[in-house]
Amino acid sequence: MPGEAESARFKAAFERGETHFQKGDFGAAIASFREADRARVTPEVAYDLAKCFEKLGDEPYTTYYYRLYMRRAPNAPDTLDVAEKVGTTIARLESEGQGFLELDAPRASAVTLLGQRYPEPPIARFLPPGDYEVSAEFPNGVKTMSVQIRTGKTTSVSFEPITPPMVPLENALSAELVAKGADAAPGTGPSGLRIGSYVVFGVGLAALGAAIALGVSSSADALSAKDLNQSVSQAQAFADAANAKAVGANLLYGLGGAAAAGGVLMFIFSMPEPGMKPARSTR
Repeated sequence: MPGEAESARFKAAFERGETHFQKGDFGAAIASFREADRARVTPEVAYDLAKCFEKLGDEPYTTYYYRLYMRRAPNAPDTLDVAEKVGTTIARLESEGQGFLELDAPRASAVTLLGQRYPEPPIARFLPPGDYEVSAEFPNGVKTMSVQIRTGKTTSVSFEPITPPMVPLENALSAELVAKGADAAPGTGPSGLRIGSYVVFGVGLAALGAAIALGVSSSADALSAKDLNQSVSQAQAFADAANAKAVGANLLYGLGGAAAAGGVLMFIFSMPEPGMKPARSTR
């Protein structure tokens, strides 16, 4: 959920968009509604953007934002009407031998398609069928993707940011820590796997303890069942109790042993523990 600052920014941008729309300044309305959309995602903004582009006669972006509206509000009362508009457009594209490309790259600073640079995603285009190369500019570099357009079909593409390269540990440490050695780096405490190994091993020991107790009790009942100074029914009751406790003991032995072994393996795999001082290099 957005915070107070995001809510205030959304409200201000949305109201500016409505004002521009009422005045017929649809270009300014689009800029304001897109600003509102960056502050808070709502079906209303997608619908208003679709209406702005519809007023400008920009059919590809009108189709894009109507489709976005339906994804955000699939159960809205006018969803069927909007779907009919989109369906009519796509059907006409098929008869004209074209397809529809909708491309978004939320964190990109610009996107290039067919030599045209778009300073602000998304991109919505009606294109002939074929393969197209699209590139998106991110803070960490440029990402290129090949997209295929098919007649009468919608191709939806979403660019994800480039994963930053791994930084070597010696470069990540400050110059002061490198000079003093790894001893100066504070520990971060035991890892989750190390803590989990303690818990699992403890549960295993508890199960083994309960198994031993049940085993002792089962042996006692078995001895009582052999007492000749009791009735047959009493002897049978002791025998049944001994058997039941023996089954429980065997089950706990198995579970406890497996848990204890698992705890030991988890302990081994958690080494070296985060925060432990690495061995000094002898070079």
